[in-house]
Amino acid sequence: MAAPPSTPQKLLAEAIGTAFLVYVGAGSAAATGVIAAGTKVPFSMAQLGIISFAFMLVIVGAVYAIGHISGGHINPAVTLSLAVTGKFPWREVPGYIGAQVVGAVTGAAAIFLTLGRATAVAAGGGVTSYHAATMGWGRAGLIEAIGTFMLVFVIFGVIDHRAVPGWAPMAIGSVVFAIIIILGPATGAAINPARYLGAVFMQDAFGGTVSWAQVPVYVIGEVIGGVLGGFAYVGIARVRKDAALTSLAPEVAADQDVPPVPAQQPVSGAAS
Repeated sequence: MAAPPSTPQKLLAEAIGTAFLVYVGAGSAAATGVIAAGTKVPFSMAQLGIISFAFMLVIVGAVYAIGHISGGHINPAVTLSLAVTGKFPWREVPGYIGAQVVGAVTGAAAIFLTLGRATAVAAGGGVTSYHAATMGWGRAGLIEAIGTFMLVFVIFGVIDHRAVPGWAPMAIGSVVFAIIIILGPATGAAINPARYLGAVFMQDAFGGTVSWAQVPVYVIGEVIGGVLGGFAYVGIARVRKDAALTSLAPEVAADQDVPPVPAQQPVSGAAS
């Protein structure tokens, strides 16, 4: 039997996967801003759809690539949700979150390298935000919480051993696509604290304008939403002794509980 991945291998996988997510996902938003500035074409559903599609594709690729190594969380809200519900060891949480933030900052730095510092700064650097003049922090936090709730709920569902196997990355990428379409015009749909912080740190480092007052709204809202999404799935998925299980996946004996999911199974949150 092959030895499981070492801790350094798992952390490096999380950093690389998160860097991919931010570089392609947040980078697509910045690139759209660059093109819009040159063509003067108003932002529309077409541009939003392309950004959403970029996030979907990079998440699918990243989770397929590293899911069997680190679990492919690439999102602190996912890691925390798994730990809180007992599906991931708490001792590994600090390392995972640290690796995700480092990866996010690296991916964001690569955006500025690719597009050019001044161009990327002018295009917003892929930073998500909401209009504080028309939206309060409570509403913004709730919106991000709703999106992250949906993401984590789907992740928990597709890593359930009863789920149809092999489709986790596609399902996760697809729900991110769908979430961005509705949340994007409101808050930018970060649904991932690392993705948000990586872009904010680099935009600030390269002289861009950021609203530090919005940081707690995104981080706290996303973490709360993710944890609630995890508990919601655990609550409805527990097998009752007096109920027959009906699903498209293999059946579980009525007297068995759903076992915890190993950390190395593909569980990505990538958010946008």
